[in-house]
Amino acid sequence: MTEPGVAHAQPFPLLWVEDDLALSAWLADSLADDGWQVLVAHQRPEAIQITEQAVPKNQAFVAIIDMGLPPFPSLPDEGLKLLAHLLREWPLLKAIVLTGQHDHAVGQQAVRLGAFDFLAKPASMQSLRQAVQRATWFAQRDQELLAQGCLHFSMSAQLNEGPREVGDGVAEQLIRHVLNTCGFNVTLAARTLGLEREQLYYHMKKFGIQRPLGGPEGGADSVHAAA
Repeated sequence: MTEPGVAHAQPFPLLWVEDDLALSAWLADSLADDGWQVLVAHQRPEAIQITEQAVPKNQAFVAIIDMGLPPFPSLPDEGLKLLAHLLREWPLLKAIVLTGQHDHAVGQQAVRLGAFDFLAKPASMQSLRQAVQRATWFAQRDQELLAQGCLHFSMSAQLNEGPREVGDGVAEQLIRHVLNTCGFNVTLAARTLGLEREQLYYHMKKFGIQRPLGGPEGGADSVHAAA
């Protein structure tokens, strides 16, 4: 955990795309205080150009993308196009998208494209930091898997299956690994993954994850079946 007044260097760049100049500058400064190398862009072409210059294609990184970008800031089209392009070119990206307060359908559409998470605006700095921390954890694990040669098949699969399937495959590997490490104690595994217990239960049901028969007992929160 970051100590007050102390910035710890983060493992990779963070792309921040927002057309509101005042909000963009304020959040960029806050994230820089947290130790991030913040790449700031205000529209889709600029975001792509900056990322091309700063982030290798096989490097994990985190992005925060406002869906309403010029030349049509009242529509999500530019944000969705940017998200799709970045995920296609940088398979290890973990993207957090920002939507209007009543635009949950847009956030869900972004998740279907492969976004890691979405937040409704105005989002508090605390909720944004928590989302960034979760995305960072998964991005680091992806980078480690790639270094170990375990992620090659997932990156190749994107050509045919799309970014969501790639993301699901990596997420399932990570969740299974953490659950096994934690003896299938859901509370401990959720804390390790930076998720709520209910979120972890959802993913376990989605991936059909159950505690192996005869496996270690993990205490009161152990899972006997992902029902």
